[in-house]
Amino acid sequence: MESHEYEMHHQDLRYRGIVRQDGQVQVYMQNHCIDSSKEMEFDSKKDTDTSVNLFCAGLLSGILHGICSFMKKEGNPLEDVEAKARVVLDHPLSYLGVKGYEESPRISKITIDLYFYSFLEEEETIERCKEAFEKKNILYQSLSPAVEIDLHYHPSL
Repeated sequence: MESHEYEMHHQDLRYRGIVRQDGQVQVYMQNHCIDSSKEMEFDSKKDTDTSVNLFCAGLLSGILHGICSFMKKEGNPLEDVEAKARVVLDHPLSYLGVKGYEESPRISKITIDLYFYSFLEEEETIERCKEAFEKKNILYQSLSPAVEIDLHYHPSL
C-alpha cells in the first residue's frame, strides 16, 4: 500500500514515555508532555494524576467533544452539556498485592450520565447522540467491545 493510500485510512500517533528518578512518568506527545504519578492511587487524600485518572478523563472529554462537535455540525448544538462517569475497577485487592487475591485487576464497567439541553425533541436528541457515539468517539468505539459502557441521557426541559 502506497504512503498516501495508507494515510487516507490511518493516522499513526506516537508517544514517548520516560520514568524519572522520582518515579514519575512523563509521556511526550508531539507538542506537549504530561506527568503521571502512579498507575492507580487508592488513598483518597492524595490528589494525583494517575494513569487511570488520565485515561478516564480522556474518555469522558472525548465523549463530550465528540457529541458536541457532531451535534453542532448537524445544526443542532447541545447546550449546558455535562457528563459524570462512574468507573468500576474489579479486583483492586489483587492490584494491591493482597495474598489470596490473584484475579487480574481491570476496569469492568463505566457508567456515564450525560446532561444537556437541546431544542430537538428528546427522542430525536438521544438518537443523534447515539449516532455521535458511533461516528465521532474514538475512545468509546475502541473500548466498548472490551468494557461495558452504560450511557444514560438526561435532557433538560
